[in-house]
Amino acid sequence: MSVPDRRAVWTPPARPEWVARINAEGAGMDLRHLVPLDADSLLTAAREATGLDDFGVDDWREPFGILLRALDDEAQLTLMGRLMTRTDLLLFLQARLQVEQAYCDHPQIEDEQITQPLFIVGQGRTGTTFLQGLLAADPENGTLRTWEVMFPCPPPEAASYDTDPRIAVADHLATQWNRVTPEIEAIHEFAGHLPTENIHLHCLSFRSPGWLNLLGQVPSYVSWTMTQDPAIAYRYEKRVLKLLQWRNPRQRWILKSPVCLAQMPAILQIYPDAGFIWTHRDPVRAVASVVSLIGTLYWMRTDQPFVGDSLEMFTSADMAAGMMTLPIGWLEDGAVPRDRVHHVAYRDFVADPVASVEDIYRHFGIALTPQRRAILQDYTDTHARSSRPAHRYEFGSEELVAHERAAFKTYQDYFNVPDEP
Repeated sequence: MSVPDRRAVWTPPARPEWVARINAEGAGMDLRHLVPLDADSLLTAAREATGLDDFGVDDWREPFGILLRALDDEAQLTLMGRLMTRTDLLLFLQARLQVEQAYCDHPQIEDEQITQPLFIVGQGRTGTTFLQGLLAADPENGTLRTWEVMFPCPPPEAASYDTDPRIAVADHLATQWNRVTPEIEAIHEFAGHLPTENIHLHCLSFRSPGWLNLLGQVPSYVSWTMTQDPAIAYRYEKRVLKLLQWRNPRQRWILKSPVCLAQMPAILQIYPDAGFIWTHRDPVRAVASVVSLIGTLYWMRTDQPFVGDSLEMFTSADMAAGMMTLPIGWLEDGAVPRDRVHHVAYRDFVADPVASVEDIYRHFGIALTPQRRAILQDYTDTHARSSRPAHRYEFGSEELVAHERAAFKTYQDYFNVPDEP
């Protein structure tokens, strides 16, 4: 008897006419040579664009090569997809070259301290994006913005942080996702000034299966990363965070990705004083929404969404349940101290976001002044979800939901997570 899989019944939306026409023309072309994704072509282009040659330590080269082979052999990218993916890869390479040059010119950046970062580790579609934006509204906190991950150099300056011309350039690239697949706007906001996930930054070390898999489905690359030490990505992440706060100080970093949930011990290895904020929502409801999001993102670059790996750690209930129960063992044996994790119920967060932040701060011993609380309340009042199109997705058949309920039972029982109607 086959296991129900909601990915098999996901239906891609109609493409904009201009995208469909580009891809139709590309179907008759030699795309590998027209839009090359080989190492020599990409490295040469990155060096020429920056005038730089030093990529730093070589632990990025092996994953880079494995990723490129997978993109060519497995991803089945359209012409539009290859154009977008080559652009992304060049941005990552150029950014890494510039980061290493900044350290060469200013070795004192290494002296920067990253203190008590907070990682939002909840499952996708559990309010994590809004929580990241809300916490980042507190002037004492900082988070990764899309533009500074795309263009980290020269290091952002405090005086021009909100007006930097790189924001507009990044915005054009980020919102291109909306133009290629307009349905994405109803599911998730992408813009140059908005926060992004820390796994986006991990692309500079080419050790980011969660983000790089969105450039094209690359199961062999993902399988390889599962055998590697995730601390390597966080070590380079810390290097870039030091650079980003050098001229724009952040008292505390707010970082976010559901991938972090499966890497908590590695995070504590690199950030011994880190804390974790775990948002909890009905996981079946969350997976249904995630499948819609990831399917739409894949459809942006390929005619074959949901083949190969398909980010199973998020889109398959069985795989997601395994990831979400993994920390139970760490909490039980002390590998992740319980006092380092604060749990946020989705229904409580939706009912009163600022009260949830107050609980988070209380747990981690962070003072909240009345002035900063007022800023948080203003952010809540002015960032209503109703300002964007509604995200509509299928919840699934009774058989599918029953299968997923069984898969998530251990997680829901342990953390007392209720079903949603």
